[in-house]
Amino acid sequence: MASPTVFHLEQAQAAVATGAYVLVEKPLATTGVELDGLVAEAGDRLMVGYNLRFFEPLARFVRRVQAGDCGTPVAARLWFGSWLPDWRPAVDYRSTYSARAELGGGVLLDAIHEVDMLIWLFRGAEFDVVGSLIGRVGPLDIDVEDTVKALLRHPSGVGIELSLDYLSRRYRRGIEVIGDRATLRLDWARSVMEIEDADGVEVETISTSVAHSYELQAESFLGFVRGQSSPPVDGATGAASVVLADRIRNAASS
Repeated sequence: MASPTVFHLEQAQAAVATGAYVLVEKPLATTGVELDGLVAEAGDRLMVGYNLRFFEPLARFVRRVQAGDCGTPVAARLWFGSWLPDWRPAVDYRSTYSARAELGGGVLLDAIHEVDMLIWLFRGAEFDVVGSLIGRVGPLDIDVEDTVKALLRHPSGVGIELSLDYLSRRYRRGIEVIGDRATLRLDWARSVMEIEDADGVEVETISTSVAHSYELQAESFLGFVRGQSSPPVDGATGAASVVLADRIRNAASS
């Protein structure tokens, strides 16, 4: 199901109650309040649609970091920005779910892919949220946040910067991990993967289309239904990103 965010939980609950295998578009819900019950009832029948898990350059980036290509990570940075009116040029942006609180909009949930990337990269959701700034600071006619800035700390000591916005006039998205041996960066607005060390910078051009990740996600779900594979983001993992988003939002109001 790919309805507006505010309906995801209710519709997922109804679908799971039928005994079916269910694919829910991210995020699983607007808050983590009722997710324990859904995850428990769904068991192993729930998949959450984080298509970027199937974006091959990002999957390779995660594998490289986890394999130690940059040494021991000491810091990470994730960013996303895009001018909201350009997302769906044929539609008035003010009418979309992204722009409306009643439909579960706002850039924190809209760009929750970056939160899931953290959980994927660090193999879990155990982060301290040191602080965050969430607000509507730009000129858009919306009633939700257009900007999120958050600082997190992993139990290993890695400091993490997260930046999301609806305001950047040119699309920007990327992830960077600084290690004690090298820095690895994937910048898909520039279509490059870079690794920097004391000897210089290696640059790899990325030609893979993000659109293909949706096809791979659909294939993965069919394999899941047939019992041939497990989803990369199951109910518990999908719930973890929502709960972490809750904590980022709560840190802004404390």
